[in-house]
Amino acid sequence: MKGEELRAAEAHIARLEEELLRLKDVKRDLQALREEHRRLRRSAEGRVAKILSAPFRLFRRRQSTEAVEQDEYGRWFARHRVSAEEAAKLREQSRTFSYRPLISILTPTFNADERFLMGAVESVIAQAYENWELILIDDGSSDTRVRGLLENLGQRDARIQTGFQDHGGISSALNTALARARGGWIALLDHDDLLEPDALFRAIELLQNDREADVIYSDEDKIVDGKLSAPMPKPDWSPEFFCTHDYLGHFVIIRRDLARDGFRSEFDGAQDYDLLLRVSEKTERIRHIPRVLYHWRRTAESTAHNIRRKPGALEAGRSAIEGHLERRQENARVAIDWGTHLYRVRREVGPEKISIIFNGELDRRAIDSAQAGQADRIRAKTNSPNFEIVTDLKEATGEYVLLLDFDLEPLDENWLTAMAEQLSNPKIGAVGARIVSSDDTVESAGLILLPDGSVRFAFAGYARDFRGANRQLQAVRNYSAVSASCLLTRRELFEKIASSNTPGSLHFGRDDGACAAVEFCLRLQELGLRTVSVPYAELRRTSKKENASGMCLDLQKRWPEMFRRDPYYNPNLSSERADFSLGR
Repeated sequence: MKGEELRAAEAHIARLEEELLRLKDVKRDLQALREEHRRLRRSAEGRVAKILSAPFRLFRRRQSTEAVEQDEYGRWFARHRVSAEEAAKLREQSRTFSYRPLISILTPTFNADERFLMGAVESVIAQAYENWELILIDDGSSDTRVRGLLENLGQRDARIQTGFQDHGGISSALNTALARARGGWIALLDHDDLLEPDALFRAIELLQNDREADVIYSDEDKIVDGKLSAPMPKPDWSPEFFCTHDYLGHFVIIRRDLARDGFRSEFDGAQDYDLLLRVSEKTERIRHIPRVLYHWRRTAESTAHNIRRKPGALEAGRSAIEGHLERRQENARVAIDWGTHLYRVRREVGPEKISIIFNGELDRRAIDSAQAGQADRIRAKTNSPNFEIVTDLKEATGEYVLLLDFDLEPLDENWLTAMAEQLSNPKIGAVGARIVSSDDTVESAGLILLPDGSVRFAFAGYARDFRGANRQLQAVRNYSAVSASCLLTRRELFEKIASSNTPGSLHFGRDDGACAAVEFCLRLQELGLRTVSVPYAELRRTSKKENASGMCLDLQKRWPEMFRRDPYYNPNLSSERADFSLGR
């Protein structure tokens, strides 16, 4: 496995070097154009042209401003955020809550931009929920103006505390703030970011009916060039997805008791991620508010701008996951996917044999043909030594069972190992692959349940290397269900739920195969087992298949809450496209 990762890293470095050379050429050409532009402006002809073009430049600026105001996401967010009048009503409502805990907001500062810091503080003061304290700790700023700014802020509102320390790093500053915190809950706010006025309110509102929650997180977006963009509608708590990157991000509040061990300086750059990984080992009562409540400012210094600018943060995150797995006594290591900068947990594959069973109703002659044809092609494109291909479950001798459509061919010889790795985790019950159509677009990366009882194939019709939707097509990710076209599970589970020898068993070869797969995965969920999809296991369909959705009304009646709100598909996302883009 290490050799495979080394080759991937070398290929990525080669691509970066090519891009660097291209950018150097572009920079040289741009410098030449600037010189020519300056020469023309100094000439008489250039001065005349500047005077004549002034009205048109003004018109272009006005057009540009209007374009920003009409930004699609900006319009969407304007429809969903609270107005000033609504925030005032929420403030009154919050005063009637029976549970009104103090929230301690921890904000480390270091050479903060005055405008950005003031904006962050103003966003806290504007909160509809008023029982908070803001703890600002400066980590030895070299800019002497910061001290005066913080002291003035501390005098402005009795709920604002300020403190100063020698430069010790962000974890050190956070620990200083944590030691001062009086609240039963802590929240994290970077000094240049913004909270929506209902951020604290929504969290405390949730706690009125769910007092057992230990961690609460929301959706977020970014501030880029002064406007809101890059929304991140997140799924509900997804343990496997969380081990690919810190998707909880912002806005997060945590019971202070769960954070009492504090932040660790060796993970600076990924200190929040390390803390949340440790918290997730103590509780799974992690709740999600599907609203954009936090705006993360993208600056040249932030990881929001580009993780490559802070490679230490990427390595710190990798180390944090490895520590998390070690504490859970899981035999695994963590690699970095250099194409996406996502983390990939590589578990040791056990000795379990995999029995591959082809889907579909076939006569004996067709089965013999498959054994001689497709089975040979699968063997040739699979590097796992411990598998067999059988005609039905009765012949299977493996501990794992893989259901596979006849017309799917692997695109990489490591596909089966990539799937089997996931079943090494006892919490996983079913594993799906990324299925690619004959035209090289995605057929399915997982199944999405919708309120009308339909089931759609995630990312259907998109290019297999699609990078939109916050890289969710490229990450190992939890789904409520995966397609039965390529589904790996434990044989004992398959026999218990779906074997043809079991009364009321499922038949994956029927026309509504998507519904059979959903039922199987939801029944696994009732047993406390999760389902994941693995992008590193890719298979291409060699024939034409049109099914991009199905209706599962009987299942909707049995699992109404799962269809009302699929926990792994944010309710703000499109139900028409199932591509993780914003809905109407």
